[in-house]
Amino acid sequence: IGRMNSINTMVFSQIGTSTSQGTGFAPYGTKLQFTEEQNISISDPTGNRLVDHLNTKMMHGSMSPEMRQSILTAVTALGTTTANHLTRAQTAVYLIATSSQYQVQR
Repeated sequence: IGRMNSINTMVFSQIGTSTSQGTGFAPYGTKLQFTEEQNISISDPTGNRLVDHLNTKMMHGSMSPEMRQSILTAVTALGTTTANHLTRAQTAVYLIATSSQYQVQR
């Protein structure tokens, strides 16, 4: 559960950092960028290209057909409005990164 919570923070927010370094600046922490995945989602509203891209990028093409269909169903349920393309990308990454197949793959 701790790993899932960490992944949730990384995907949907950011990992914060302490601002008490005494250097006069406050670092931003670590935040994942989803620009590429968002653009793929925009170019293909079916979600197929997004899931296939993440399958290649995160699992070296080893995603099972059942897992692919489950993620595709979740992604397409979010709709295709402009604001949803980021959420679609984040949701797909979160579902892959927290899956048992990804745990074996990593």
